[in-house]
Amino acid sequence: MKKILSMLMVLSVILVFSTPSYADYKPVEKLKKGITTMVKSPLEVRDHVKAEAKDGSFLPITLPAGFLKGTFYMAKQMVHGTLDVVTFPIDK
Repeated sequence: MKKILSMLMVLSVILVFSTPSYADYKPVEKLKKGITTMVKSPLEVRDHVKAEAKDGSFLPITLPAGFLKGTFYMAKQMVHGTLDVVTFPIDK
């Protein structure tokens, strides 16, 4: 009886400490997300120009402001997508 209990105790300790070591890393998902982010980044310009034109009252000022804001966010998305594509085989 003691031998069975000691074996069960050892088995349970092994199972408890080995379960967290399992890592489900999917590099293909990171690559796909990076490519999608890079492809969709030019849409940021259109979205921000529309939003600024809708919210602003003086159109000659709001259109360039929306264009600059959209260009900034497009560049940010491009850098983020490029980093995801370049580093997809590296674990998080």
